[in-house]
Amino acid sequence: MVPGIFLAAGEGKRFGSGKLLSILDGTPLIVKSLKASVESSLEEIYVVLGHEAEKIEKSIRDYFPGNGKIKILINPDYKKGMISSFNTGLSELKDGTSGAVMILADMPFIRSETINKLIRSWNGSDLLIPEVNGKKTHPRILPASVFNDFLKIGFLVSGKEVLGKNRRKIKTVLFRDDKEFRDIDLESDLPDTEKY
Repeated sequence: MVPGIFLAAGEGKRFGSGKLLSILDGTPLIVKSLKASVESSLEEIYVVLGHEAEKIEKSIRDYFPGNGKIKILINPDYKKGMISSFNTGLSELKDGTSGAVMILADMPFIRSETINKLIRSWNGSDLLIPEVNGKKTHPRILPASVFNDFLKIGFLVSGKEVLGKNRRKIKTVLFRDDKEFRDIDLESDLPDTEKY
């Protein structure tokens, strides 16, 4: 079974402050986002923290006490971009791991069924990406064959270079509900936002 690498280290500068601790449906955004991964068929979830790591870890521990799926990692270089956090997760994977699901913490509407559909659709070697209305989005399943490509690019903010190099491996899974794949970039993206 592929593990998940859940990226929750960013500063959320466009949002303002405290994005992952903002309240959505009565719980911190980080909890709502992580819940889908916890309830999915993923057996391990490496949650990579950076900005406000102590507060966010406490929130996770409070809402998921003793959950054996969740492994908290700290990326001290989180200001260097998302790929540095993904690489923090990659460095913890066991030898022989066939791939990993890259999950973004600021996409709180993703359902566990969606993660499971991606896992069921994966053949073990493709770079699998959900597509909604012609737009490629997240979460994504990355095969082990591209791990070194990510580790080599180090601190690039975007993984487009890796996708370009491995475009022949890319396969898409079509979804219709674009609302599920919304991400939270600005405070206005999050209705009735409160600060935790």
